[in-house]
Amino acid sequence: MWLSDRRRFLFGFTALSGCGFLPMKGPASQGEKFRNSVFVQAPTNRVEFELVRHLEGRLGRALNRKYNLLFTLRIDQKAAVVSAAQETDRFSLIGTLDYSLIDANGSKILETTETSFTSYSSTGTTLATEQSKRDAEDRLMVILGDQLNARLLATFGS
Repeated sequence: MWLSDRRRFLFGFTALSGCGFLPMKGPASQGEKFRNSVFVQAPTNRVEFELVRHLEGRLGRALNRKYNLLFTLRIDQKAAVVSAAQETDRFSLIGTLDYSLIDANGSKILETTETSFTSYSSTGTTLATEQSKRDAEDRLMVILGDQLNARLLATFGS
């Protein structure tokens, strides 16, 4: 009985494959408008470098420069968990990315903000805490970069 249900599911799935939907990524995607055409501003520190690296991985390097992406990045650190001994065991990093997409004519076609957070543990050695913070910053840059990419695809993908 279960086998026939699985076959019905797979048949329904293959029937939908010809429905006309295009993937957001891939050679036939609608997001190709921005592929290799967005110049992301130069980073000024390690965290911005990670953001730019991630964005260039998603959007490609600006070989055909049609747009400029200018951004301002802010990261706030707040104590998230304080132990009974009044020691901070966990920190939250709140990232805010303000950015503008500017076309070749110099006019802003998109100006918005993305916000997200991540956290890291501060228990252990100083080296372990610093590495945890660095990893959390890198995760935050991936999250913010993916939000920016999704906004571009949602806004200009058609």
